[in-house]
Amino acid sequence: MGTSLNRLIRKMKILNRLVISFAILSLIPLSITGIFAYYTSSEAIKTKISTSSIELMNQVSENIQNELSKLENDSVDIAFSDIIQNTLTDFDMMDEWRRNDAELKMQTMLAKRFSFTHSVSDVLVYTRKKEKIIAYGDVNFKYNLNLDFLNDIFERTALNNGAPLWTIENRDDEENVRNSNYRITNYGKVGILLARSFKSFNGLPIGYMIMRIDEKHILKKFKDTNLGQGSDIFIINGNGTVITSQNPEIISAKPYRDHSLIEELKKNKENDSFSFNSTVSGKRNLIAYNYIPSADWYVVSIIPFAYLNDESAKTSIYIIFLGIFCFLLALILSYYVSKSISKPLKHLVDSMNNVKIGNLVTRIEDNSSDELGKAATNFNHMVTEIKFLIDEVKKKEKLKRVAELNTLQAQINPHFLSNSLNTVRWLANIQKAESISSIITSLMQLLHGCMGKGSVLISMRDEIEYVKDYLNIMAYRDYDKFKVHYEMEESILDSHILKFILQPIVENCLIHGIQPMEGQGMIIIKGYRIGEDLKIVITDNGVGMNNNALNNLMREASANKNIGLSGIGIRNVDERIKLYFGEKYGIAIQSIPNLYTTVEITLPAVGEEDSGQYAEGAYS
Repeated sequence: MGTSLNRLIRKMKILNRLVISFAILSLIPLSITGIFAYYTSSEAIKTKISTSSIELMNQVSENIQNELSKLENDSVDIAFSDIIQNTLTDFDMMDEWRRNDAELKMQTMLAKRFSFTHSVSDVLVYTRKKEKIIAYGDVNFKYNLNLDFLNDIFERTALNNGAPLWTIENRDDEENVRNSNYRITNYGKVGILLARSFKSFNGLPIGYMIMRIDEKHILKKFKDTNLGQGSDIFIINGNGTVITSQNPEIISAKPYRDHSLIEELKKNKENDSFSFNSTVSGKRNLIAYNYIPSADWYVVSIIPFAYLNDESAKTSIYIIFLGIFCFLLALILSYYVSKSISKPLKHLVDSMNNVKIGNLVTRIEDNSSDELGKAATNFNHMVTEIKFLIDEVKKKEKLKRVAELNTLQAQINPHFLSNSLNTVRWLANIQKAESISSIITSLMQLLHGCMGKGSVLISMRDEIEYVKDYLNIMAYRDYDKFKVHYEMEESILDSHILKFILQPIVENCLIHGIQPMEGQGMIIIKGYRIGEDLKIVITDNGVGMNNNALNNLMREASANKNIGLSGIGIRNVDERIKLYFGEKYGIAIQSIPNLYTTVEITLPAVGEEDSGQYAEGAYS
């Protein structure tokens, strides 16, 4: 077990080991503290909110009870007013005119009482025979109640023995309210009804009264009360019917959506418990309520546990943030401590990898006095020594290669010399020595160029003359086999290039391009300057070559050993150019079989004043 754990740890970087260790040591105590704080604060907050909710429900209930008592007192005053008593007592004996006059007097009296309070929207008075008198309300939109609903109210009112009866309109019964204009006027709210029976001064029943109060009038007593996010406050009666609610989704005059709530309210009321936990609509909630016995109403508040937990979570968040701050501080300290170890080691490893792939200019910038700083200093010294030794070896190899190329350049193929002399002898036999002077002159110039001493660089003008001497000889040997066309910019003729780099290219054009073809061939030699570079393009219209032949040509270090002027191949010319001038210069070849071959040589534009830096035969 210990060995496996050690292997696992050793697979990790030092930086990661230290950071993870600090993280674990910090997280454990912070997590325990956070959990303990969360549960402690959660219980304290739930208790506090429960207590404050009960107190708030008591206050709301008291306000509503006061309003209901005021309305009940208004109904008593109306019941014992002279106009009501006289009208209901003598109604059967009144003619139409007296009834209308009595109704107008009632409306005038109640308008004085309710016009400025706006709490009561309608008052209907009924005789013992259920004949309706509109005592107060909008005469343009007569308020009607369904007969069955009305009879039910009369029966329940009679059973109350003169006590007020509180109920609510039936939302599903279209006859219970006026038309849509009335709904708009009253903001679409249904009416809360106060019903009671009237008795004469002698105690005999003489009629009934139904007072309609806008639901919004009761709602405004607690509309702006907020117990927290997601909480609701509403009123339901003992039958479970919603009287009014803050939440528009809890519809008044409809049974409450969770039928079990009214049972729990009644059960807790019997036990004098005014708060309890309950699941409503599938969610856990804290329920606080107060009971209004005169109306058989429950003022209920529902506070989601999600809100309670959120409140306690806010406290724990502060602790968590403090813990996170301490945790991050520990991580930062551990990061910098471990970085002071891992970063120098990483630089050392990276530098070793660079040296491994041949980058010997790598150095570690570390002036520290600790062990890692000393290791970096020793590494730098070691790499410097290695680079010095390798540079010495490369320098010796380069000088050796220069010597080999210079030696190869100075060689003349004996077969070529023999063939040329045979040509001279043959011409002398069949002619009267008219061309011998020209051939011998060209041959002497070539021999002077090949075997002569001096700088490795010559002017473009001299190099072209060597090419012309060579082609003059070849023209006599291969009579009328080829023509040559020169297109050299005058401005580049004084530029200096490597000696004898054009002749091997022209020789390849003749031997591999022109001679195998039928008919006469053409060689075009162009020279021009582009920026700081020279371009020399040699093109022939010979047999050309495919890609394989082209690749072989570039791989051969020597060519035309038996029939050419020298053994220098195109690859050697390319190597020579790169050796003297750098990798960006050299030869590029394009060829299409049976059409043409083009050799493009790229050289630096070296003036006579710059040629001295190449005199030693190496590019610097």
